[in-house]
Amino acid sequence: MNRTEFMRQLENLLQNISPEERAEALQYYNDYFDDAGAEKEQEVLEALGDPIKVAENIKQDIYASGNGDDSKTIAWDKALVEYGQQPQRNFNENSWADTTDYTPSVQKKEGLPTWVIILIVLACVCLAPAFLGVGAGVLGTLFCILIAWFACIFAFGLTVVVMFAVAVGLVIAAVLCLGTSPLVSLAVFAVALICLGVGILFMMLTVAMAGIATPAIFKGIAALFRKIFGKREVGE
Repeated sequence: MNRTEFMRQLENLLQNISPEERAEALQYYNDYFDDAGAEKEQEVLEALGDPIKVAENIKQDIYASGNGDDSKTIAWDKALVEYGQQPQRNFNENSWADTTDYTPSVQKKEGLPTWVIILIVLACVCLAPAFLGVGAGVLGTLFCILIAWFACIFAFGLTVVVMFAVAVGLVIAAVLCLGTSPLVSLAVFAVALICLGVGILFMMLTVAMAGIATPAIFKGIAALFRKIFGKREVGE
């Protein structure tokens, strides 16, 4: 909306008052725009706000204050005050002096009512044990999963050591039995190869869990915490 549209709407909204009062009101606001200048036109429009409300205030205050010229001027200035303007009375000239700085008013954000704050505090106090219990349960579960994970890595590593040791023992036994019973020696050697294969498989699992999966999990947890607490710090 620009000045022309604002004044046109205001003129249409003031059709039910006398032509003299309408002309004076329009001239009054035109003077405000002229004094501000074209470069501050948008600031004046933002300060005045909706022309419907301005027109309602003008008519309300005119009818409430009487029909004198001074009462009409007061009514129009009251409309400006509602939209962030602060005209001051010039007692020497018995008129209203235009001391408007044309700065849009900034509405202060209202806080929560006291009873809402009290209810929130009471709810936090009542629900604190439940939240603490849930938090302790979650932390306990995560700790148990972590212990179980490292226990699996340790068990797999121990299995690797045992399988390799058994394989070495069976190879030695197969060599010792080679002269007396070749078939038994061959069977023992086959079992040794199976133990060696199982040991290699568990060694691969141990390396994958300890060297690849564990660092990836901890990096993901660290990234998640950075994302959560990083956003909170930015919001604060």
